[in-house]
Amino acid sequence: MKVDIGRNYSWLIIFLLGLFYLIFLSRYPSSDAYANAFLSITGKDLFKPHHLLYSGFGYIILKIFNNTSFEPIRILQVVNVLFAILSLIVTRQILKRANQKEGLIASALIFLGSCFGFLRFAVDNECYIIPLFFSIVSINFIQSLSIQTKTYKVVLCGLSTAIGCLFHQIVVFVLICSFFFILFREKFKNVVIFVLISLIIPLVYFLVIYFNFGEINIKTITNFVLHDYVNDTAQMPILKNIFPLFFLSFIRTFIQVHGYIHTIIIDSPIFSYLTIAFSFIFFVLGIVKLFKIKRCSINLFSQKWMVLFLWSLLIFYLAFAIFSNSNAEFMVIVPFLIVFLLVYYLKNIRKSLLYFAIMLLIWNFFFFLIPFSTMKMNNNYDIAKKIHQKEDAIFLLDSKVEVDNIYAYKYRKEPVNTFKPSKITSEEFNNWIKDKKEIYTDVFGSSFAISRKTIVEENTNRKKENVVFSNKNLFKKESEFYSLTSKTEIWSFISKFAN
Repeated sequence: MKVDIGRNYSWLIIFLLGLFYLIFLSRYPSSDAYANAFLSITGKDLFKPHHLLYSGFGYIILKIFNNTSFEPIRILQVVNVLFAILSLIVTRQILKRANQKEGLIASALIFLGSCFGFLRFAVDNECYIIPLFFSIVSINFIQSLSIQTKTYKVVLCGLSTAIGCLFHQIVVFVLICSFFFILFREKFKNVVIFVLISLIIPLVYFLVIYFNFGEINIKTITNFVLHDYVNDTAQMPILKNIFPLFFLSFIRTFIQVHGYIHTIIIDSPIFSYLTIAFSFIFFVLGIVKLFKIKRCSINLFSQKWMVLFLWSLLIFYLAFAIFSNSNAEFMVIVPFLIVFLLVYYLKNIRKSLLYFAIMLLIWNFFFFLIPFSTMKMNNNYDIAKKIHQKEDAIFLLDSKVEVDNIYAYKYRKEPVNTFKPSKITSEEFNNWIKDKKEIYTDVFGSSFAISRKTIVEENTNRKKENVVFSNKNLFKKESEFYSLTSKTEIWSFISKFAN
């Protein structure tokens, strides 16, 4: 198919955004990104309940590139970039059905492609971009069904939602809303087809559970599917934090807000203030243009159903984000849903959307892409290296999970000598002393930039009743590491030299 770039320049926008992501791949992937990469490399424990197929898919990808010199996690990051591009391509199709104006489509794509919630996962090895892609594909077929009923669209919608759910359970809300849309709009035959295709999800889960546990019953199903909640690893809502965190996470879905930005401003004041100034100017311009926008009349039956579908999705995702302490990871689809609704509801939104898009692009480029692609973002790499150098020592780490994931990826094995200080008993600590173990910890003197994590997580590792703190007099500061987000002090206690 020949594409006329002059009349379809939104394709050029997608290409440039994709190139942008590739150039600025994160050099400091998240802790989960390293964990995902480790599983994909080793093939160990591939099927995680909340994102069942993600690591397995990565395993297949890495097998294809097995004989290349590319860094494995980089390959997986590039795969996410490709799915980010595909997400924007399908988004373009959805926008084009709602509004034929190329300028509006291009502005919307720049806006969505520059949102922090989308950008951060596009350049990392997290498990949210692929499910987002399948969610958008499902929305695309629902929109098409609202205009013209075709059985093949029901089949493709069912397949995309089922595959999306297998890549991450969060897509279940798209599945639910799609089911009710088809139930009330389609013939009984199409409802049955959609339900039958959706049975792929429990079938695959049952197969994984059977091969993992050797049996299928209510207990094994519950423990596996709801693993994070059964084992208290999922964050349950904290009432006092609900509204402040929701506001913060909603903002961070669009722009990066983090304590390290203060450090960047201090270190690079001229560029920082220029970034803030230009971002503010375009934000104001966007607000001004909002006052000139007129509402569209939603008269077509198909449009009313589509708007109802989008509203249902938006409410579901916002509600679940709140339930999970406003976890921004579950809000990555929110900007897409908002833009889809705006295109249906409002006229002349192109300029306002474009100004907001430029604001997001400037801010997130300087305060997110540049730092994560060029600067040292944390000290976990230094600690992981030290653990490797002293494999016989004991490490009591506040940052245990993050360090463990980096160590596992870097050295292709999980560390066995790292512990959470809050989990250690006096008896265990005394036994290490008797065995003349070297003991290291990062709980003294370390500091972190303000972030959602520091607000949500109660740091039990630093409570005074912990055995590490009660024995602080046995430790002495050995070294310290600095990064953009933290200062880490390593304190040591070498038992064989103790009096």
